[in-house]
Amino acid sequence: MRVLLLLSFILSLIFVGCGATSKDSFYWGNYSTTLYDYKKNPDEKTLEAHKKELVSVMEMSEKKNKMVPPGVNAEYGYLLLKEGQESEGFAYLAKEIELYPESTVFISRIKDEYNKVKK
Repeated sequence: MRVLLLLSFILSLIFVGCGATSKDSFYWGNYSTTLYDYKKNPDEKTLEAHKKELVSVMEMSEKKNKMVPPGVNAEYGYLLLKEGQESEGFAYLAKEIELYPESTVFISRIKDEYNKVKK
């Protein structure tokens, strides 16, 4: 009986904890729409629209006092690196690590791959 009671208590904590992180914690804007458009039709027009939306998400997050969603700084930094804008790209990758330290390994891999290709 005690095991069942303890198990139900633990499960209720898990469910409450999962509900505590709502999507209202982040501002996503039209991110999913522009990403879908770019993946469906990868051309300069859809890429530019998606990059503008990434910038908008970062700016609006700040204005709305919300966290920039995970991966947005990294994605924008990666796109800048692909365009040869090294200093700006690396700055956004560093910002991703600053906001989300758990992304350090992933960002390190991006940097390593970029440096391999660059050589």
